[in-house]
Amino acid sequence: MAVEAKPQSADGYSAVQTHTCEQVLVTLLSAFGSLKDTIRLVGGLVPRYLTPEQYPDVPAHFGTSDVDVALNLSVLASGKYTSLSKQLLARGFKRWVDPKNGWDTAWRWEYQISPKQVVLVEFLRGSTDDCPPSKIAALDGEDVSALSVEHMEIVHDWYESRKIEAEMLGDRGVTIETVHYADVPAFIILKALAFHSRAEKKDSGDLIHVMRYAGTLEDVVGQFVARANSGLHPEAVKACRIALKERFCSTLKTEGHDLIGPKSYAQFMLGKGADDEELISEARYASGLIENFLKLLERDLGPVE
Repeated sequence: MAVEAKPQSADGYSAVQTHTCEQVLVTLLSAFGSLKDTIRLVGGLVPRYLTPEQYPDVPAHFGTSDVDVALNLSVLASGKYTSLSKQLLARGFKRWVDPKNGWDTAWRWEYQISPKQVVLVEFLRGSTDDCPPSKIAALDGEDVSALSVEHMEIVHDWYESRKIEAEMLGDRGVTIETVHYADVPAFIILKALAFHSRAEKKDSGDLIHVMRYAGTLEDVVGQFVARANSGLHPEAVKACRIALKERFCSTLKTEGHDLIGPKSYAQFMLGKGADDEELISEARYASGLIENFLKLLERDLGPVE
């Protein structure tokens, strides 16, 4: 079955769809058994936990249509994921088939919710010299693999945890699972790098939402600085600061709101039919937020070397 392209605006997502992704997540965790605590949730479901709705101050995140998880490199090296494919199949998952060429993929799986709805699950891992970014590494023979993503390994050090209660798919009943997910600094870093790389509008929406609602800007900066001062992952911190500046901040030739980052955010949040003034206003907000964030980081961490 063909999988539709991701919606290009926030109104293309729904609370029901996001709740279904949470059900997919807890069903997926059960497939990992004793290794579930080695899994880190990344991607568009994370804001559900980083910025839970607190009306009217914190609106609900617009949601997601897929589930992205990062696997642990040390567990990968030990070979302990070797029975994963059987567990995934037993719980109703199957490998996703690319409708363009009919090939299935070992790092991307799916759960068929209904004849018209499929939730994708992507297995990711940090990159290494042996497996650089965009390369695929096998987990379970040729049956399951993980896509290598630069700096993805940071989520195994920088994460938060919480218990969630959701119904497993397959009419198996409600379960309570502990979910480990990227914390605010890790989420900002990975979303900044993802947007810098692929310029998907939703990445800009996810990024700005978390930076806007995870606390005051000083709070968010404080969390980021604390992680940076830990001495871990300095290259990831540096890459994030550079990526944000290049995609969101004014240059000598171009005002910030005309750059791809702020424009993508405005277009994603407002959708089709928004007038130019609304779009410019939202884009200015996004650019200003990032510029202030980077100024505060430079105050506390010094300039990027």
